[in-house]
This record gives sequence, structure tokens and C-alpha cells, in this order.
Amino acid sequence: MPPVAIAVVGAGPWGLTLARAFAGIEHARLSWICELDAERRRRAGQAHPDVRLAETVDEVVADPDVDAVVVAVDSARHHAVGMRALVGHKHLFVEKPLALRARDADELCATAAARGLVLTAGHLLLHHPAIHQARQLLADEQLGEVLYFESRRVTPGAPRTPGSAWWALAPHDVSLALHLFGAVPMTVRATGGAWGSAGEDNVASAALEFRDGKTAHIHVARYGDGKQRQAMVAGTRATLTFDELRPEGALRLWTPDGGTRSVACEPVDPLLAQCRTFVACVARRDIRGGNGRHAAEVAMVLEAGERSMRDEGVVQLVRATA
Repeated sequence: MPPVAIAVVGAGPWGLTLARAFAGIEHARLSWICELDAERRRRAGQAHPDVRLAETVDEVVADPDVDAVVVAVDSARHHAVGMRALVGHKHLFVEKPLALRARDADELCATAAARGLVLTAGHLLLHHPAIHQARQLLADEQLGEVLYFESRRVTPGAPRTPGSAWWALAPHDVSLALHLFGAVPMTVRATGGAWGSAGEDNVASAALEFRDGKTAHIHVARYGDGKQRQAMVAGTRATLTFDELRPEGALRLWTPDGGTRSVACEPVDPLLAQCRTFVACVARRDIRGGNGRHAAEVAMVLEAGERSMRDEGVVQLVRATA
């Protein structure tokens, strides 16, 4: 079986990271890098001299040998570029969030399903071994009755590009809450602070309420004094904490009797695991292996959170659009 031919659209810092990851995967071949900016395109060519360079998505989609397109452009263009790839009969990997509107995320899902194409969004933490372990511990009822999820994600300094911290940072934690609880919340209440042009919120806090009584509390911010990437799930018998920045001991379990202990996890690179999973699904044409529907549900929650912030913290229903 020939290797899966990958085209990466977007040669910013994360686009080049994805290009490097796919280039190093067995059964995959990085064939194109597409970038509008001439200087970024030049640097991409230096990093990958054997890869073809393109200025427009149409050049990539027109190549019949390309199997899949990886989209790492600005979030506002995820939907348009993703649709161009799907209409061109290419499997699709889109960096998170899948789209900035739930209806656009649903259109991507519906188009991929109708054409039998794999759709994956870059919710990287779903492939983290600590999250696999955490979900198993919850399924085994090691925490007792699960009560709530809490996360804190802080990035020091200004963002590389302007835009919403809620849409840039919170997708990770909304995805984790939905994944660990196995459900979509009924409501979201969110508050945030904005400086500069409209929509450039730099701090946001949200409370998600689920039908079974569980809650998730998410805080994201820029301009902190250090990077923080922490999440916790509390239950009646035990509490799990996950620290994404710990190379070892990322997952810890606390019980009243036993105190705190590290939970062993396999030494798996979540980025490579995510990319390998996508390549394997494309090779098998296994659309069930994508996470498009999960990503669309995350977009629904994020959109409800944005509505709440714009409405001064009024509780918003999470509206299913599909």
C-alpha cells in the first residue's frame, strides 16, 4: 500500500510543527506545504526541501495524488479552507477549533460524512496517555460519584496573533470536560474581559452544567506570570489532577486515606499519536476514527460561551444545530 500523501496548509509555527510530525510518520508522505506568505513559504522549503510548495489551496486540491489536507491557518479560515479540501475529495485534519461557528462545524461534519472522508480536529489532549488513564479510572468508578471538572490554562505574554483567548485556549479544556464526562453540557455561563478591538478577550471563566448534575469550571487567560496547564476531576472518593507541563507524573490521584500518588502512564507523544491515528484512518478510509462530531460539540459549547460573555454573563443554552 502506498504511503498516505499529506498536504499541510499554513506554514506558521504550528503548521511547521505538524508538517514535521507527519513527515516522520511511517506510511505517510509529506507532499505539499501551502502558504500565502512568501517568507514563510521560503522557510518551509528550507525545512522540507523535497516537498512541493504552493501559494493557494487550489494547487494542492488539484493534485490527484494528495490523500489528505492538514489545515493550520488562522481559526477564522478553518471552515473555508476545510470545505475546499472536502469538496475536492480530500480527507481533512483541522487544527482546533474546528470552526468559529457551530453551523460551520456541522457543515464540515456533514460534508465529510456524505463523501466518506475522515474528519479530525486537533484536540491533541484526547491522545495524551494521562487522559486515557483518567477516562479509564472514571469508567471504573475509582473516584466514586464524579462531581465536577476544573481547569486552569494561562499563557504568559501577548498572543502571536490577535483574537479571542476563549476560542484560542478554552477548546482544550472544553474538549477534556466533554470527553471525560462523555456528554455535552446543557448550559454555559461565561464572563470575560476584553482590551483593544472587539472580540480580543484576554481572560475568560466559564461554568458548564450537565444534565446529570456534574459541572465543569474553566478559566483561561493571557499575560500571566507563567504558563499553567492544569485540570482536575473531583469525586466523592478521590480526586484526579492532570498537569500537562509535567514530563513525568502528569496524572496524580488523591484519596483521603492514601494521600497523593502518581498514576503510571505510557510514554506516548500525544502529537505523534494523533497524527498516526489520522494517517491510519485515512489509509483504511475509516471515517469512524475521526473526531469531527466531538469537535463540532466543542464548537457548540464555545459559541454558547461567547454569547454569554457578550450578554454580560447570562446563562446560555448549548444549542444543537445538527
